[in-house]
Order: sequence, then structure tokens, then C-alpha cells
Amino acid sequence: MLKTVDIAHAGQSTHEAIVLLEVAISTAKEEGVIAVKIIHGLGSGSVAESVRAWAKEQEGRFKAVIPGEDYNAFNKDAVDMRSEISNKKDRDFNNRNAGVTFFWL
Repeated sequence: MLKTVDIAHAGQSTHEAIVLLEVAISTAKEEGVIAVKIIHGLGSGSVAESVRAWAKEQEGRFKAVIPGEDYNAFNKDAVDMRSEISNKKDRDFNNRNAGVTFFWL
């Protein structure tokens, strides 16, 4: 299952977004979710940068972290992750959406 979580809320701080991210990942793991699509938007770019920096700090915790712009048929991690997900319909696949990041748990 692919769970989608939107952490891009107007007026919220980057710190608040990272807290939402951490909760979303922990909850998804408890629920047995295979992957989480985090919608962080683009805006000023600070939330997206923070999400991806946080992901790098968590190295080894996830099977893969896939930026939306790399979520395509040419990315082995994206293809392998999608093979584990029952519902493969995701409009961001092959669409280079830099406003999302995928976490393969």
C-alpha cells in the first residue's frame, strides 16, 4: 500500500513540517504500509530541502528515498517499490513532480 501524506500547509514552519513527516513515517510503519508519498510542495523550497535533508540523516532506515522528479520507469528503486504496491495508479509516476518525495519503508 502507498500512503499519501500532505505536510505542506501554509504558514507552518519547516520544523512543524518535519514533525508531521516523522509522525507520518512512524504511523505508516505501524500500519504495515509499504511506501509513503510525502507532499511537501515547492513554495520557497525550504520544506522540500528539509524533508530531503532529514531523509539523508536517516540513512539506512528506509529501503529507498525517491525524489518525485526521479520517480519514473528509469529509476530501479521506483520500479522495485512499485512492484510491492498493490495499487500502482499514481499520477506522479513519470511526471517529474519535485513537490513530492517517496519513502520506501
